[in-house]
Amino acid sequence: MLDRDTLKLDSSDMLGKIASMPDQLRTGFDLGREAWKPLAGLKPGALVVAGMGGSAMGGDLLRSYALKQSEMPVTVSRGYGLPGFVGSDALVVISSYSGDTEEALACLRDAVKRNATIVGITSGGELLAAAESHSMPCVRLPEGYPPRAALGYSFGALLALAGTVGVCAAPDGDLAECIDTLGNLNTAYGPANLSDNEALAIAGALVDKTPLIYCSDQLGAVGLRWKNQFCENSKKLAFLSLQPEMSHNDIMGWEIDDDTIRGGVVILRMREEHPRISPRFAFLEERIREQGALCGEFWSAGSSLLTQVFSLILLGDYASVYLALMRGVDPTPIATIEGLKVRIGKEGTEQ
Repeated sequence: MLDRDTLKLDSSDMLGKIASMPDQLRTGFDLGREAWKPLAGLKPGALVVAGMGGSAMGGDLLRSYALKQSEMPVTVSRGYGLPGFVGSDALVVISSYSGDTEEALACLRDAVKRNATIVGITSGGELLAAAESHSMPCVRLPEGYPPRAALGYSFGALLALAGTVGVCAAPDGDLAECIDTLGNLNTAYGPANLSDNEALAIAGALVDKTPLIYCSDQLGAVGLRWKNQFCENSKKLAFLSLQPEMSHNDIMGWEIDDDTIRGGVVILRMREEHPRISPRFAFLEERIREQGALCGEFWSAGSSLLTQVFSLILLGDYASVYLALMRGVDPTPIATIEGLKVRIGKEGTEQ
């Protein structure tokens, strides 16, 4: 399973970066509240977060957080251009931790052409240089993190932006509860607790299985975070399906006993689910148990939506690192992604 010697595989201290999530959220929010002051009074027609990977995840979470309380459309753009509806009334956030993500920079150029209001979230690179040269509001994040490990900073900055431009009400109370809860969960999930640790139990159940993450559509961004973290940290393929959509298709994959994928199902739940979601999960769990594939059902903590979302994110982040270490893998390096960047860099980038 996991012992002190195995923990030494975490040579870049990914576990420590995960534990910093509460501090990251507060710091990112404070940095954003200061940086976005020039936007006070702005009422954009839409908010678009342009980014990739870990730098885009904050946008997914903001979209979920704001879905039921914002009259302003919030969307995420992953790719080399912005949606057709983006015009001069849109607020476009270019989010790139490195500041050199080619897709994000392409969206920056696209936003300039469309005369949109543009802001940035980055730690440096070409994006920071553009922000400084054009006096563009920008949050400069602390350096030295893999983008996926800086989620608290980037989301905190986006949360401050949402409050500034009226996407949602001032989130100070929710943020305080979230930070306090995550601090307590760090004790429960952290490596100092090796005896009764839910994150460790999830990792142990998935060592020889393919992670299948099931959750409601309201937790779609959280499920995506789990999938991505298993892929990047654990170096293990993982898959995501959402209720109620999966009740119309994916559940058929459990009709016949087929262990070729050796799936291990992790179900993520929250209290705010639509009441019709619960019976769907109950039915599904019966089928999964019959095939011995259920790793467990895990519920969010806290009262606010923000706390519930991040309590599950923290659990998944820890589980993904523990799974990496159990497999004898350092969770931080991403050699295949870096190899791809080298390959396409040599082939040239279309500007």
